[in-house]
Amino acid sequence: AACGPGAPEPSSSITVTRDGDNLIVDNGLLRLTFCTATKALTTIENLASRTTTSLKLTWGWYNSSTGGCTPYPDTLSDLEPACSSQASGAYIFRPNSSELYGFDPSFVPQMAVETGSVYAEVRLRGSPFTSHTIRLGKDNAHVEVEWTAGPIPVDTPWLAPDANWGKEVVLRYDTAVASGGVFYTDSNGRETVKRVRDKRGPSYPSPYKISEPVAGNYYPVNALASINDDCVEFDVIVDTSLGGASLASGSLEFMVHRRLQEDDNRGVQEPLNETMCGCNDIRAAPGAMGAHGHEGDGGCFCAGLTVRGRHLLVFDEVQRARALRRRLMEEVQQPPALAFARLGTPFKTPSRTVLAEPLPPNVKLVTLTSNYAQAHNGQWLLRLAHVYEAGETADDLAQPVTIDLTRYFRRPGLAITSAVETTLTANAAPAARLTWKTEVAAEDGAFTARTPFAYPSLTLRPMEVRTFLARFR
Repeated sequence: AACGPGAPEPSSSITVTRDGDNLIVDNGLLRLTFCTATKALTTIENLASRTTTSLKLTWGWYNSSTGGCTPYPDTLSDLEPACSSQASGAYIFRPNSSELYGFDPSFVPQMAVETGSVYAEVRLRGSPFTSHTIRLGKDNAHVEVEWTAGPIPVDTPWLAPDANWGKEVVLRYDTAVASGGVFYTDSNGRETVKRVRDKRGPSYPSPYKISEPVAGNYYPVNALASINDDCVEFDVIVDTSLGGASLASGSLEFMVHRRLQEDDNRGVQEPLNETMCGCNDIRAAPGAMGAHGHEGDGGCFCAGLTVRGRHLLVFDEVQRARALRRRLMEEVQQPPALAFARLGTPFKTPSRTVLAEPLPPNVKLVTLTSNYAQAHNGQWLLRLAHVYEAGETADDLAQPVTIDLTRYFRRPGLAITSAVETTLTANAAPAARLTWKTEVAAEDGAFTARTPFAYPSLTLRPMEVRTFLARFR
């Protein structure tokens, strides 16, 4: 990835231009370059920070193991035995090799461009059952990727006849970010956890012996996966929980779909092979496994499921990227609820907000409800959280923040008059907390010392969540 000196914020507008084989989509904040010959994205450039990197999106699939020996790459050492009877299934991800297979090479890739006043999108299809739309919106400093996978075929005629192989479909992002073997994933949408390829923490035996070079590097991704170097950061924000890994420097991949042909013997007694019609295998005897999964009852065979999701991509200088990614995570994980009515239907309350003014950008209103007021003598449940983690940014976003509750909750009917802190689940008063022994001494007491609540002043440390029973008038 290339870095340059910062530049003033440019004005935002949508333009789509062609330069030979290059298609350039530019909104004044980001510039995307596509190759019309290969019908693929090639480069992303952040115009505000003058940073750029190559960016390639690749669809592929791992062949699911049915039990047996898994060949190891020659670059690995400290290996466990390569053979096991374990098959890949609903609970177990185990490919039969580290090779990421492609799709039918006879398929001609497709590319279409759609533009409007508020967005431009490039629609790409690389196989009959995988496609993605890359969308750049006006004033957006991020890229949206809407992907579609399925129905995954059972057979694989472009590789071998009668090759009814289980397939674990992934979407991979390859960049020039010099991340080495390090990447980060979120912990239930909150703090990020450092991951190192082919490594484990101190609780594991040393040296750690590798048994699964692909599956052993997959981790849960509930909201975010990230790579960075000394200059830039590349973030992928997901809209649903996926498995993710970084199997090479500058690379992030996500498993988005699976269709398997073997049971992993973990209790469900059937392969992970869901279909659109939900019926069992044709010609399979009742109680026996059919060729395409499920216990057969003489039913039918039909197409597998199709799934769709969204990824938001952030590419920028490290500090700028980290400030933006948290806001986007909140937007993706807590989207607006949509409601529809007949045209012309009058609304008694067309708009409403519970806050007198916006909270600071690092504070989130998690809960405000009267559902439990009867059990708490008329008090409402109020819960607030700090959005950023300690050290995530160099500015005030990742610092403790103090707010005055009466400033934000003062609208008629929602003017706060008192608040008492409780435990996180609001079922007891806060108890004296244990002081845990840690290996590393705290560098800043503001991050470790809990500031007592003194109504109406509330101090939240990075990642802290605090709960109150409050009264309003």
